[in-house]
Amino acid sequence: MTPSVLRYSDQIPQMSPQMDFNYLTMIPSNGSSFTANQEVRIPINVPTDSFVDMKRAYIKFKLTNPAAAGGNESQILLDPVVGAASIISTFRVVSGTGALLEEIQHYDALVAIMNNHKNADVRQSRGAITMGQSQVPMTAESISVDAGVAAAAGVGGKQTVDATKSKIFYHEPVSAVFNADKLFPFGYTQGTSYVSLTLNSANGGIAQFSDATNSSAAWTASEWELYLPVLRPGAEFANNFRTLIQSGLPINIHSVGFQNSQQNIAQNATGMQTITFSTRKRSVKSIMTALRINGQLSLITCNSSSGFKHNDAVDYQYSVGGRRIPSAPIKVNSATDGLDLGGAFNNTLLALGHYDSNLRGASCDVDAQHRKYMQVVADDNDRSSSVAFSLDLESYGEGLSGMNLAGQGLPLVLYLNCGAGAARASTVGALLADLYVIHDVIFTLDGVSGTLSASS
Repeated sequence: MTPSVLRYSDQIPQMSPQMDFNYLTMIPSNGSSFTANQEVRIPINVPTDSFVDMKRAYIKFKLTNPAAAGGNESQILLDPVVGAASIISTFRVVSGTGALLEEIQHYDALVAIMNNHKNADVRQSRGAITMGQSQVPMTAESISVDAGVAAAAGVGGKQTVDATKSKIFYHEPVSAVFNADKLFPFGYTQGTSYVSLTLNSANGGIAQFSDATNSSAAWTASEWELYLPVLRPGAEFANNFRTLIQSGLPINIHSVGFQNSQQNIAQNATGMQTITFSTRKRSVKSIMTALRINGQLSLITCNSSSGFKHNDAVDYQYSVGGRRIPSAPIKVNSATDGLDLGGAFNNTLLALGHYDSNLRGASCDVDAQHRKYMQVVADDNDRSSSVAFSLDLESYGEGLSGMNLAGQGLPLVLYLNCGAGAARASTVGALLADLYVIHDVIFTLDGVSGTLSASS
């Protein structure tokens, strides 16, 4: 057999003349300009017999700072980890018949976990250009532009929106629908599916509004556009495909989705914390938990999306289906010198690897003042961290499935051992634990009825 490196018969690939490809632009059906806590609804309205490559789709919007001009006194500063995506609180996709295909609550915090574990150059190049992210955010959880903290930290460019000004941002959604392994046959479905984005609170959507006289921010998001790569294979393929689906054979599309649950942790809690969640997913591939201060989610001076805390964690372990996994707790840190930082970090990389292997890396560091993975200084509980408590659960059976929790009837429990340092900072209030279950999902098109549904 002649090796491929010695074969010269390849030709330039050519698309069939019957095929048609184009980017279609969708705009909201329920308005043109939106502000805090409102819903942006964008239809997926494509021609009959067409398919959509959701992996290549993206969302564009304009963020406007309506404040009166006053230099730094009226400047919006975006969350450096999440960028402008921090204005999105809940991400949904709904079918044309009203079936909920996907819902991710606290979407901004999920994006933060992922961005912390991307390679640094992704955040400071691509992320900065498209979404207003920054590699070097700020010195503390509580920031002050007036004190020059932002300037000292190298903040600027796309991460700020000056008074009376606007900036355009581009976002590639973290989503099961937008990461499907096949083209979506939206041109064969009943009704018009749509993307629903519930926007964050005014203060929670940004990291800082630098008007010293105001305790609340104001912003608007307009000119929303959903860019969809749409393929129409041609009449012959369309007829064959329609015959196939109308025969009753279901069309299945596999992807990986996210389920969010939340629980509270008492203020300055020390010792073993037992945090109980609930999930009934049939194939749980991995789980991730991040901690935020509840009272800071609505403050104008905080990174509400990415302001994670470690609560002086020493180690952690999960109970999944009534069994402790792993058999020994995963080390997180030493209260004295930070001996073991790699356990939690490596497990988060493994957890995220099921969604996108390109995420492997980090835009956080051990020693860097502005992006420390886990603070161990005296005020560490009042500073942002990048740590997430994660666990990889994918088995090596047929189909590389995740753990089946559908019929267990048992809770998912995080055992988080918090050291004495968790009680150091009296300013730290109750913590909010955000758990994200990464799971397999199947989207199914019933060709007879034209209905699109999701099962997980």
